[in-house]
Amino acid sequence: MGLDGYHEIVSAGIGIAAKNEEIYDHCEQFLLAGTDIIIGYMNPFSAEFIHPLFEASGKTLIVLDSGYHFPKFSEKLSNAWFISLQGGLCTRMITQKAIDDGFRNFAFTCSFYDAGYRPAYVYAAAAEEKGGSIVFNHITSLKRSEFTLKPLAEFLEKRPETAVLATFCGDMAKDFFEGSIDMAGYCKIYGTGFTSDETWLEKISYPGYEWTAAVAWSRNLNIPENEIFVNIMDGIKDGKANLFSLLGWEAAQFIGMENTVFDSMTINSPRGKVLMNPENRFSEAKIYYTTVSKDEDTGTCLLKDIQVASGIESERKGLKRNIEYIRTVEANTWLNAYACLES
Repeated sequence: MGLDGYHEIVSAGIGIAAKNEEIYDHCEQFLLAGTDIIIGYMNPFSAEFIHPLFEASGKTLIVLDSGYHFPKFSEKLSNAWFISLQGGLCTRMITQKAIDDGFRNFAFTCSFYDAGYRPAYVYAAAAEEKGGSIVFNHITSLKRSEFTLKPLAEFLEKRPETAVLATFCGDMAKDFFEGSIDMAGYCKIYGTGFTSDETWLEKISYPGYEWTAAVAWSRNLNIPENEIFVNIMDGIKDGKANLFSLLGWEAAQFIGMENTVFDSMTINSPRGKVLMNPENRFSEAKIYYTTVSKDEDTGTCLLKDIQVASGIESERKGLKRNIEYIRTVEANTWLNAYACLES
C-alpha cells in the first residue's frame, strides 16, 4: 500500500488466546507505550473483557475473528471492530446448500475439539428451521489413538438418504477425510469454514469422493486483488496466503484508510468487497460454494468450481436469531481462539 516508514509494528504472543487476563495485560502495556491501534486474533468474549482499556484510552481495537464464537454483547462495542471469516454464516450457507440439493435427514459429525464451538449448534438449528433434522450425531474421541468413524459409517450404510454435515479443522480434518475412504460409495458430505482450509487440503489425501463446502475465501478466487495477495504472501520467506494472513491483510487495508472509525467502510479484499456493518461492527463479505476435488498432480485435495452463494442476507438474519437465542440459555464453549493449531 506504499506505507513504508509510516508505521511501527510491535507484537506479543497470547498463546491460544484463552486467558483474558494475559491479553488484558499485554494490551495495557501497549497502550501505555502509546500504541494507537491493537489488532488481536481472539474470541468476542476476550474482546469484551479488554474493551474498557480502549474506552478509557480512546484507542482502537481490531479483532480478527473466525466466526466460530458468538458474542455475548447485544449491540456493539464503542471502540472495537471485528474482521470476521464468518464461520457461523458459512455453516448456515452450507446447510442451505444441502437442503437445496434435496436432503432433509442429516448425520452431524465433528471432532471433540470442534464440538466446543458454535457450528455444532448452527448446523442443528439451521437444519430444523429449514424443515430438516439431525438424525445421528457422531463426535470423534479426544485421543487421536482412539479415532474411529465406524459408528458413522455403519449408520450411513443403512441410511443412504442421509447427508453428512461435518466440522473438523487441521489435523482432525485430515484424520476424518483419510479415514472416510471406505464411505466413498454411499455418502454425501457438506463441510464448512476451516474444514475446507486449503492449507490443510493440500496435505490431505483425496478420499475417493468429492464433497461440497462453503468458504470465506480461496486461493483460486479469480479476482485481481486475490492474485496480488497470493503472489505477495507466497513470495515472502516463511509467508503463506491463507485464512490467517487474509485477516491480517484486511486489517492493514482498513488501517490504511487513515481512519480509526471504520463504520460503513468498504475495502476491496482478496475475497471481494468487505463492508464494516455499523450496527454490530462485524465485517460482512460474500460466501462461496465450492467443490473439494482431487489434485491430479499430488493426489491430495483442492477447491474447484468456486461460485458466489446466493441468499446470504436471509442466512445473516437466521444467524442473528441463533446468536440471540444462545444469549438466553446456559451454553458452554471453548475459550481459545479457533483454530489455534500448528499448520
